[in-house]
Amino acid sequence: MRNWSRGIFLGHLTSLERLNALTDGVYAIVITLLVLDLKVPETPGLTTGQLLSDLQEQIPNFAAWILSFYMAAFLWMRNFWILKHIGKCDEKTFWLNFVHLMFVSLIPYAASLLGHYEEDAVAVIIFSSTLGLASFSLLILHQYVAAKRDWHLEGAPKLWTNPNLWAMYPAPLFAIGSILISFNSVNGAIAFWFLAPLWTRLFSQK
Repeated sequence: MRNWSRGIFLGHLTSLERLNALTDGVYAIVITLLVLDLKVPETPGLTTGQLLSDLQEQIPNFAAWILSFYMAAFLWMRNFWILKHIGKCDEKTFWLNFVHLMFVSLIPYAASLLGHYEEDAVAVIIFSSTLGLASFSLLILHQYVAAKRDWHLEGAPKLWTNPNLWAMYPAPLFAIGSILISFNSVNGAIAFWFLAPLWTRLFSQK
């Protein structure tokens, strides 16, 4: 009975189109939710100075938005790049992708927390952990499908089939570094994340 049910389940979940559609939908929602934490000043009739002061107070929110938007975009491109080079998948692929999306869906919450409690190390730890786990789960997904040689489509680049995983998925390392820095300097821990775009450009896929 268990094997029969498992076969029925797999029969409904072997479509890469459904996997990609679900992934794209989650990422689209996450990116949309990120911007909702940027608030327009609600007090009418503000002077230019008051408006600038209000916007200055939101700098932590903008910093969290920029970092989160970039990382979400980078993770989506990596996810797309991983899946476009395989011709089939299995149930485990779906579950690994679900684990990845679970952490991705937490990014708006972590960004909002960081924007509102930018001076609290706990907020930085949660933010860094979320991005690190989202990237680490994608690393595991890539490692899994890359090991399935019979799934590979013709023309898959060498960087995909034999990836330098830690170089291509640096967020777990940045997360650890940011968390350690946060015990001495919260601002330094946040600033450390702005090095991530430079790192990812050095190891962009071909």
